[in-house]
Amino acid sequence: MPGKSPQRVSDSGVCVDQVIQRVGKKITLGLPLGLGKPIHFANALYQRAKADPSLELHIVTALSLVAPEPSAGLEKRFMDPFIERLYGDIPELEYARDVLAHNLPDNVKVSEFFFQAGNFLDNKEQQQRYICTNYTHAMRDLIALGVNVVGQLVAPDTDADYPQQFSLSCNPDLSLDLFTNLRAAETDANPIALVAECNTNLPFFGRDAALPVNTFDLVLETKEPDYPLFSVPQTPISASDHLIGFYASCLLKDGGTLQVGIGSLGSALIYSTCLRHQNNAVWQQLYRKLEVAERFPVADKCGGREPFSKGLYGCSEMMVDGFIYLMEAGVLTRQVYPDAELQEQVNEGRSEPGLANDARLQQGVVMHGGFYLGPRNFYKKLAQLTAEQRQLICMSSVNYINDLNDHRFGNQRLKVAQRVSGRFINSAMQCTLDGAAVSDGLEDGRVLSGVGGQYNFVAMAHELEDARSILTIRSTRTSGAKTSSNIVFSYGHCTIPRHLRDIVITEYGIADLRGKSDEEVYLALIRIADSRFQRGLLEQAQDAGKVNTNFELPAGWQNNTPAAIGHSLNELQQQDLFPPFPFGCEFTDDELKIGKALKQLKADTSTRTGKLLTLLRALLSGTGGKDYASLLQRMQLDNTDSVGTWLERRLLIRGLKKAGL
Repeated sequence: MPGKSPQRVSDSGVCVDQVIQRVGKKITLGLPLGLGKPIHFANALYQRAKADPSLELHIVTALSLVAPEPSAGLEKRFMDPFIERLYGDIPELEYARDVLAHNLPDNVKVSEFFFQAGNFLDNKEQQQRYICTNYTHAMRDLIALGVNVVGQLVAPDTDADYPQQFSLSCNPDLSLDLFTNLRAAETDANPIALVAECNTNLPFFGRDAALPVNTFDLVLETKEPDYPLFSVPQTPISASDHLIGFYASCLLKDGGTLQVGIGSLGSALIYSTCLRHQNNAVWQQLYRKLEVAERFPVADKCGGREPFSKGLYGCSEMMVDGFIYLMEAGVLTRQVYPDAELQEQVNEGRSEPGLANDARLQQGVVMHGGFYLGPRNFYKKLAQLTAEQRQLICMSSVNYINDLNDHRFGNQRLKVAQRVSGRFINSAMQCTLDGAAVSDGLEDGRVLSGVGGQYNFVAMAHELEDARSILTIRSTRTSGAKTSSNIVFSYGHCTIPRHLRDIVITEYGIADLRGKSDEEVYLALIRIADSRFQRGLLEQAQDAGKVNTNFELPAGWQNNTPAAIGHSLNELQQQDLFPPFPFGCEFTDDELKIGKALKQLKADTSTRTGKLLTLLRALLSGTGGKDYASLLQRMQLDNTDSVGTWLERRLLIRGLKKAGL
């Protein structure tokens, strides 16, 4: 029971025995989002359910991470060694793999409120079991579903500054509040079991993330070596992504607050923000070339051009690796304090007697994060932080971070005082001309990922003074040989409704939508659409009566082309600026070349005619000789022992040549 020392076990099977003895055979298991899942315990419980049909197991979670499964052929040759290198030492989350393979037993079901992007588009069972909820409501919904067991990966109680405490580290987001509420509702008739699984590879974060050991009922400390943390490799930042990130960096106000999401668009923003601070002359050069101030006045009104002398404060449900790079660059330096009166004094620049020596100033942090997930190098950097640096990061409750409601870690007054000049920056898939955003699902209702905390931050941006919601969207997407606009007239689904429209950015500029009339909104979005689709969008808007029929597209709007993107960055990229992997890469140089060739082949074979032509040209491409020796060896195609491998070699060589390698 709470208050007593937890039972420590070294065998996951014994841990499962104790859980069943405590709560019975009807188990609703809550697992943290992403990284914080206790893999040994989760696998042992799942295997027990598979072996015992009388055990009823419902797993409720989000973002169950599994390594990708490549298709046969060249993709498998390319990906298998890479997957082994990254994930070979990490035990697989067995229920998650069985979900993908439709192999769950009848007595087990899995419900998620956020999917690993795209994994379940064609999985009817998971689409039916998906729970649509805002991140701040997820804890409430977990309790309503009857969660009676929670498993959590923790950093062990070995930190001298936090004796007899575990760290929730990567996932205090929901657990901090979930543990408290479950304990409060626990009765003899409705017992719960809180299970900690220790892993020394998990960096120890204190402050809110540190909990007494006796918070838990069971602690699993296996005798086998602790497995590495599941990593998500960096994705390449295209020229278009870089321009989106650059425009977003123009909207950041010195002394402000930053939230940013995962992916290459977030990484592009981080790169341009570091550039603005560390190499401001180059950043300003591009600012002038793009005529940002003249074309998009909101940048000067809401943002800035100078380095960050006051610094930024990070307040983000996900602490992406980019926040560490902002720390290293000297950008993430604005400290906030857990006292509203003190914070207001600091904001106003007051120098009252005694303030300089106020002990509360020692409690400042530059980052509040709810969870983290990222590349291996990110975890390495977290582990290498000094004790002083780690104290500047407070991993905390998502219900503290994602909205303004009073919370036990701080009330609304404190949150408002901390989150000055908030810039809440998230990516979306599509935007309709009335300003609604599509971020997590398709028109037919299938869920791609989930809303997560996006709605929370968009709504908060409208509630805080001088805050803005910024949605970043690539202007187009390409599937096979077809390119489509991501700015569309209408769509059958939205994640962010039109009444919360604010700022939208594509690689072609910034659309300031807040408080504007529908005609102004429609035209602002058409202005930053790809020029191949502008006229069609305008005609739809005019037919609907949303834009005056006399309006003609200005000449200055009609250069939104991929060629113009290349022209904008070409000179700087020749100086090794705006690279595809500014923060490192999990792939080797040879793998990057092969990846480029495979991407070229995929594009060339997207149609039946393309497949036939590519095959014909591959047959005429020759053997490759010594030119591609290391690349062929990496793909195990240096020696061909069958017609199939001979053809794969020819196709690879064709792709390499077509990609200019």
